Amino acid sequence: MLEISILLADDDLVFLQLTSDFLRKNGYAVDCSSNIEATETLLQKNNYDIMMLDMCFPALYDGFSLLDKVRENYPDLPVLMISGSGHIPDAVKAIKNGAMDFIEKPIDTTHLLLRLERIYDGIVTKKQMHSLRLAAIGMQGNSAVMQKIYDDICKAARFDCPVLITGETGAGKELAARAVHRLSKYGEKNLVSINCASIPKELFEAELFGYESGSFTGAVKAHRGYFEFADQNSLFMDEISQLPLEVQAKLLRVVSENEIQKIGGKVQKVNTRIISATNQNLEKLTEEKLFRKDLFYRLNTIEINIPPLRKRIEDIPVLAEYFMNEFCTRNDIPPKPISPSAVSWLCEQKWEGNVRELKNAVERAVVFSKNDHLTMVDFTTPSESDLSDREYGSLRKAITSFEKAYIENVLRIYNYNIRQAAYHLQMDKSNLFKKISALKITLPTR
Repeated sequence: MLEISILLADDDLVFLQLTSDFLRKNGYAVDCSSNIEATETLLQKNNYDIMMLDMCFPALYDGFSLLDKVRENYPDLPVLMISGSGHIPDAVKAIKNGAMDFIEKPIDTTHLLLRLERIYDGIVTKKQMHSLRLAAIGMQGNSAVMQKIYDDICKAARFDCPVLITGETGAGKELAARAVHRLSKYGEKNLVSINCASIPKELFEAELFGYESGSFTGAVKAHRGYFEFADQNSLFMDEISQLPLEVQAKLLRVVSENEIQKIGGKVQKVNTRIISATNQNLEKLTEEKLFRKDLFYRLNTIEINIPPLRKRIEDIPVLAEYFMNEFCTRNDIPPKPISPSAVSWLCEQKWEGNVRELKNAVERAVVFSKNDHLTMVDFTTPSESDLSDREYGSLRKAITSFEKAYIENVLRIYNYNIRQAAYHLQMDKSNLFKKISALKITLPTR
């Protein structure tokens, strides 16, 4: 059972004492307040699951006015209004003003528990839906910024129109694109992906739209392009800013008319949902005549911006723990909790490579750590820590020393199981044995 926290606000001190004692005995966590200032402070400091609010709280203040403030500032907080009058009009007004339920004094404890259980069921359902949504999205982070991104992803997934995802390299644009696809009507199919930066300029048209047999020298047989593969599906176009201008005009036709024309072929209809991403400022590129303005407006129907990690520092502990558990599980080793000092150190870093850099740092720390938990020292790269202790001399010696330390740590993680260590290092067992011999690594006797 989830622990449910309640803020009980009433100016009747006797009522506060009796009711809070009763609720605590029944498994609820309760904070009490008898004045407006204390109530507002508690609301700012804590995340409550339920608020119980007196309609005449305090005696010289209208409880309905406070209810309006709560609804404005804490829209997801369910409020159970309390009244000493028991008038039906008060109950109707409370519900109309946003209260979830209404109970009158003197309180029937059985009815109170029933009302709280009903609210509790709603909280459980909401939290379960939130967990399911996060699982479907597949991204990590609890910051307000990420919550907005989750909302944007869910909204974008509902509509079959182009989505543009912007953000720095390594921020998580591809994860967002996959989440939009997974939650869309095409979610049961595999996402078709293309990196525009990896295609030679002269091959763009053929790769995107395909060609017919004999349409040019070397076209021995017909070739299907990415848009034909992604018909009735989503197509993720990463680094869309790298698209040549002459191909942009043809892409505009696809977005506008849902039509493609293979090289040497006829016009044919396709129904492809385009999700594009870029780390460039496309609006600036349109001003520089490097990107078509009409295409930019078409692709930018819905824009989702993924902020850099340095602008959502509160997500770093969650991400670091997630990457640690994921890496340890994947490599069948016990989890290595991250110490508080290491977490603080991680939060102080700039992470210019964003989430991708953080992930690499955590995985490297797990490999090199000699303890059952990760400390700040484990996150210092070998070149930074080792060079402070001794002189390497030549670059060759530095590389050899690093290689030896890395292999020794991988061997230790896998309890000197050569097969598993070789698999992790992506080496043949024979080559690993040669490395062990050349680097003079001592293996324990069994």
